[in-house]
Amino acid sequence: MKSRFIITLITLVVFAIVACENRPKEVLSRGKMEDVLYDYHIMQGLIEQQPAEERLDKAQDYINAVYVKHGITEAQFDTSVTYYNRHPKDLYKIYKSLEQRYTSANEEMQLVNGNNDMMAIYATGGDTTNLWNSSSLLLLRSREGTNKESFTIHADTSFHHRDHFILTFSPMFIKAAKDNNESPYLHVNLSVMYKSGKYAGTVRTISYNGTQQMTLKTDENEDIQLITGAFFYKSPKTARNFCLVDNISLVRMHEKAPEPKVEEKADSADSTRIDTLQKVPTHRYTPEEIRQMNKSDEKILIQTAPSVRKPNSIGPRRHKQPATKQ
Repeated sequence: MKSRFIITLITLVVFAIVACENRPKEVLSRGKMEDVLYDYHIMQGLIEQQPAEERLDKAQDYINAVYVKHGITEAQFDTSVTYYNRHPKDLYKIYKSLEQRYTSANEEMQLVNGNNDMMAIYATGGDTTNLWNSSSLLLLRSREGTNKESFTIHADTSFHHRDHFILTFSPMFIKAAKDNNESPYLHVNLSVMYKSGKYAGTVRTISYNGTQQMTLKTDENEDIQLITGAFFYKSPKTARNFCLVDNISLVRMHEKAPEPKVEEKADSADSTRIDTLQKVPTHRYTPEEIRQMNKSDEKILIQTAPSVRKPNSIGPRRHKQPATKQ
């Protein structure tokens, strides 16, 4: 019995060694591939931060820097990606380890900077909450069963009317093999279900790398029952591609209720003026009625003005007598 056990153990070890030796020499080891992918995805993020007009020119330089750092060629990288796509268990272990490394790096960054760069764009003070409690990193493949990730969040008493929900994520499309068929894409939806049975939602289809934000505003008269959503990756079956969705967050923001409008009261002067205007009669008087209204019993004394003396009006004109000579 003891000898059989030893033989069986030796056989398993031999099979394990043979399995390792079956990996082509040009394929990177799992540890090496993990290190390369770690820097590769960081460089992809840096490329997306470049201006659009410079992105294409600098992209290859950034990726080549990764190859030079690790002493590999582009052909080795492409071959290794294709190999690990055919071995999903090994690829899963690589990305689980990458997730832990990215998380640790993000925590160190928070300790140094004092905040989370991803969440710093949101206001604080209790009105915003990150509802995402799953892994912030998803690996989606083209095969059925591994190409979709859905989520459901049940509402509680902290959910209010007019709440905003912002889903943020950063997809990275990895094309392991060159394929002229239809390009892969990521279909994302975010929905709200109300207690009344009504639904509302938003959808987006993405085929490029970069940070995305989807906003969903709820009804002001409906009670929220749950928030649902899904990431669906679609890729040609002939191509061994995958999509890495990173930095996932779902932030809920409370919208302040509108303040009631206060009617302005008119002051006393305005009230008096308005009342006076309201008492002005609208009857039009005739000229005779106006004369009667203006008629007065007071007598006015009229005196005759004295006549005006005009020149030469009395007597004939006197002519000057010439002087007599003596």
